[in-house]
Amino acid sequence: MPGFFDLHSFFRRVSRPLLERYFADTSAFADFDWGSTTPRKIDGIVDCFNASTPEQRQAAFHMFRRAEALADATGTQVLIEASRGKDSGVAAKLAAMKSAVDRSLWMCLEHPDLIEGARTLSRIESLSKRMWEPRSGLPIQPLEVTAEMKERLRRQIMAMFQPEQWRADHCIVEHVRREGGVECFFAYPADYLDEREGYDLEGNFERTSWNPAFKIFFAYHSTEGTLDVYAPGGSKIRERLAHIFAQAVLGTDQGMQLPELDRFDLEILKNPNLTFPTNPVDRIPLVRIQSMRLRFHDDEPATFDISLGGRRRDGRIHDVIVDKMREIHAHLSAATVVSAVLQAFVLTATGKERSLTFRLSEPSFCDLEDSPEEQALRRYLHIWGIQKDAHGLAEAA
Repeated sequence: MPGFFDLHSFFRRVSRPLLERYFADTSAFADFDWGSTTPRKIDGIVDCFNASTPEQRQAAFHMFRRAEALADATGTQVLIEASRGKDSGVAAKLAAMKSAVDRSLWMCLEHPDLIEGARTLSRIESLSKRMWEPRSGLPIQPLEVTAEMKERLRRQIMAMFQPEQWRADHCIVEHVRREGGVECFFAYPADYLDEREGYDLEGNFERTSWNPAFKIFFAYHSTEGTLDVYAPGGSKIRERLAHIFAQAVLGTDQGMQLPELDRFDLEILKNPNLTFPTNPVDRIPLVRIQSMRLRFHDDEPATFDISLGGRRRDGRIHDVIVDKMREIHAHLSAATVVSAVLQAFVLTATGKERSLTFRLSEPSFCDLEDSPEEQALRRYLHIWGIQKDAHGLAEAA
C-alpha cells in the first residue's frame, strides 16, 4: 500500500538547482524567481506547482514519489549498485551530493532506466529477516540466466500453489545479478482476489476487483553453493520452494541441507583489552562496544543493560562497567553476556565519518545486512574471534 507523501517536505529537502532543473519546461514556472526561495520559504514553489496543468502535476507526483522511495542511505547504496554496470562515474557524483533525496531525484532525471532495478534491490533490502531460510550443498557454478529458466521457475511455482491454496493463477519472475556472484530471482504469484476502492484518472470513484501479488525471493550465491529463500507461510513452504528453485534453475536438488550455523562467543567481549583491528582499505577507523546485556546467575538472578551514548565517539564500555559496578557481587566475571551492540565508525566517499551499529546475540543472531561496509564487518567477526565456525566447533566436539 502506498505510503504518505508530503509534497511540502519534499520541496524543503530538495536543493533549489535540482528543483529548478525539473520545472525548467513547466510554463507555470517560466518567470519564477528561484533566488527568492529557501528551505523554509517554499510558498512560491507550491503556488506555481498548483498552477501547472493536471497532467504536469501528475507526472511530477509520479517522479517525486519514486525519488522519495529511494531517499535514504539504503536507497543511495542500491542506486550506486544499479548503476555500476552502466556508468562507473555515478558513484562519485552521488557521493558529492549533500542529501539522499538529491541523489535519488538526480538519478530519476539522469538515469530513469536504472530506477526500477534500484527499486527491486531496495525491496530485497527491506524484506523481513524472519521469513528467510538458507540452504547449502548446491553446485558452485556461474549461472547463465535464460528466459526458459525463468519460465520453468514460474510454472513450477504456480503448480505448487494452485491446487493446494487456489492462488497463483498468474506469476512473473524477474532476475537481478548482484555483486559477488549473487543471482537474485523475484517471483510475484497472484494472491487471492480482493477489492479496492479509489479514483480513476478522471476522478471517478470506483470499486475494483484485483489480484494483489505476494513475494517470493531466491538469492543463489554461485561462488558458495548456497541459496537463501524468502517467502511467507512457514518453513515447510520455503523448503519446497528451495527444491523447486534447485530443479528449475540449477537442474538438481540433491544434497540440499540447512547449513550448520556458526556460533558467537560473546564472553570475549568481557575482556577490557579486546580490540577490533580493521584494514585501512575498508575505511572503518574505529569499532567499539556500545552496549551489552549482562545476566547475573547468583542468589539474586538479574539482567542489566549497559550502554554508551551513541553520539560520543570517545568512551569505553568497560570503564562504565567499572564505574557503575563497584559492589563486589556485581563483578563482570559473575555475569554472562547475553547480547551486545557494536558501533563502527565508517568513512564515506567524501571522507566524512558516519556511525553504523549492529546487534549480536547468542547463539548466532546478527543483524548486519548486505552493504559493502556491513559485509566487511561480518568478515571481521571471524577475525576478532567473536564468530566461531560451525565446522570447527563440530570437529572440536
